[in-house]
Amino acid sequence: MAKRLETILNCGNSHISANVFSVNGEELVLEQSLLETLHRDLTKDQIWMDTVIKAVEKISHKIKGNVRVILPGSMLISKTIRVPHVEPEKQRKIVSFELSQKMPLPLSELVWDYIVIDDDGVEEEILAFAVKPDIVEKFCDKLVKLGINPVQITPAPVLDYLAIRHVMGDMEAGNEALVINIGAKTTNLLFINQTGYLIRTIAIGGNTMSQSISDSLGITFEKAESLKKAYFSGEIKLAEEDASKTAISNANNQFLARASQEITRSIVTIKRLKKGQSPKTIYLTGRGAFLPGLNEYLQETQQINVQYFNPLIGLKISNNVPEEMHGLFPFILGEPIGMARYLFLESSNEKIKDLNLLPKDKIASIGIKKKTPILIVSFLLFSVLPVPSAIKSLSEIDQLDIKANKQESELKTLENRLTEQEQKYSDLNFMSTLRAKILSWHQPFFNSLKTTSLSIELINFTQGVLENEEIGDIWIDNFLLDAEKEISTRGSKGKSTERNFRLFISGRYLVRPSADDSSEKNVRDILIDLDRVKKEALTDYLSNIPHIHKIERKSFSIEGKGDLFNRYFSHFEYEILLKVK
Repeated sequence: MAKRLETILNCGNSHISANVFSVNGEELVLEQSLLETLHRDLTKDQIWMDTVIKAVEKISHKIKGNVRVILPGSMLISKTIRVPHVEPEKQRKIVSFELSQKMPLPLSELVWDYIVIDDDGVEEEILAFAVKPDIVEKFCDKLVKLGINPVQITPAPVLDYLAIRHVMGDMEAGNEALVINIGAKTTNLLFINQTGYLIRTIAIGGNTMSQSISDSLGITFEKAESLKKAYFSGEIKLAEEDASKTAISNANNQFLARASQEITRSIVTIKRLKKGQSPKTIYLTGRGAFLPGLNEYLQETQQINVQYFNPLIGLKISNNVPEEMHGLFPFILGEPIGMARYLFLESSNEKIKDLNLLPKDKIASIGIKKKTPILIVSFLLFSVLPVPSAIKSLSEIDQLDIKANKQESELKTLENRLTEQEQKYSDLNFMSTLRAKILSWHQPFFNSLKTTSLSIELINFTQGVLENEEIGDIWIDNFLLDAEKEISTRGSKGKSTERNFRLFISGRYLVRPSADDSSEKNVRDILIDLDRVKKEALTDYLSNIPHIHKIERKSFSIEGKGDLFNRYFSHFEYEILLKVK
C-alpha cells in the first residue's frame, strides 16, 4: 500500500514554503521542505499574489499534484461573534445570520467558513474567515497552470493552536497561555484557556521596523528590509557611529515598545471579556521571533515567563531535508505542522473542525482539470482503434503529423495572444492606479484654484458695497475666507462634490445726520433710525453675495467698537456660510 503524503503550501507575506508530510504510526514525518523568500515591498498588497506565484513557479517541478494552501490573515476578512449553543445542524444558519450583520460585504459575495473556538455550554465563540471569490479563483487558476491542484485553502491564524495543542495537550485551569506569532505584516496573539482559545491580530510586524528604517535613512523599503535582515543575521557589522546602526537600533526599540504596549492592551481586554486571569506563559513563534532582545524585553515589561515555542516536538525530519534548513524550522513550520497534525492525527476529533475557503464549484472544476489528461488519453485510444484498418500508406501518417504540428502551432499562437492580453490587462490596471494617484496628488492644487477664484469673485462683489448709495461711507477692516471639508453627494447624474466656505467680514460705516437733524434735540433718536436703515441696506446687499447659503451671524456695535453718538460711526461683523459646487 502506497504511503499517504500530504503537501502543504504555506503562502506567507515574506516567504513561501512547500512541505510534504507523512505519518509513521503516531509520529509525524517531514519528508521534504522547500523555501523561497518573497522579494517585494510589503506595503503593497496588490502585488502579493504575483510575487507568490513567481516563487511557487521556481519549486513547482517538485510539488506536482494535490496541495493544501495556507493563506496569511492579512489577505482575509475575519470576525469573532458569540452565538447561543445549539445543535450542529442549526448552528450554521445562526452563524450566517450573525455574520451578515458584521461583514463589510454581503455573505453571498464572499467565500466563508467558521470554527468554534470557545464553548462554555451556554454560548459559543465563533471565529469566521472570508475572502472574495475572484481572489481565490484567480489564485487557484495560476496554481493549476503550474500543475498544482489546490484542494483546500485555510487561514493561517488558527493553525498555531493545532500545533501547540499537540505539544501541550488540552489546557488546564490556571495554566493559561499566550502564543505570539510575529509575521511580516501582522502579529497574531493566540490566547488559550481551559474552554478554548481566542485570536487577536495587531497591525505590527517585521515590515513596521523596515518602514521605520526606510523613513529614517531615506532609502527604499526593499533596501531597508535587506539591511535589517543582514544586520540581525550577522552578515554585516556596523560601526557605532554609523547612521544605519542608529536607525536600526531606534526602529528596534520602537518596535519592542509598541508591540509590548499592544500585547498589554490585548491582555487587559481579554481579561475583561473573559473575566479570567492573565496568561501564565508567553510562547514566541514566527520568523519575527528572531528579533534580538525580544524574549528579555517582553519578560521584563509583561512580568510573565516567556519561552520560544518548538513545534518540532514529536516530528521526525527525513534525511531528504537539507540540514541547513533545520535552524529555521521552529520559526516557520508552526502553521504547516499544525495543519499536518490535524490531517493525520486529529481529523476524526469532532471538537476540532478544519476550514476551507475554496469555493465548491472551484473544487469541482479543479477535479475535472485533474482528470483532463486521463480523458484526453482515453479519447486518443478510442480514436486510434480503427486506424489500422483505415490507414493504407505512410503518406496518410505524414498528413496526420502535419495536422498535429499545425494544431500545435495554432495552440502556441493562442497562448501568445492570451499572454499579450494578460499583459495588457496588467498595464491597464497599472494605468488606472496611476491615474487615481495623479488625481489625488493634484487635488490640493484644484482646491487652491477654486478658493482663489471664489475669493476674487467675492472681493469684486463686496467692492460694490462701497458704491451703494443707500449704504455709502463704509470701509472694511477684515475680509477672511475659510474653507471647510469637502462633502460628496450622489445625484441622478453621478457623483458631485460640494464644498462649504465661511466668509467673515467686519468693518465700519458712517452715519451722517443732516444739518437740520443735528440742530434738533432728539438727534440721538435720529442717529439710531439712520443706523437702522444702513444696517438693513448692508444686510440686504450681503444677502445676495455669490454662493450664499445663509448668514449665520451678524452683529453691530454703536458703542465700544463703534461710536455712533459722538463720532457718528457703527461697527459691523458678518459670518456667512457659502456652498460651492
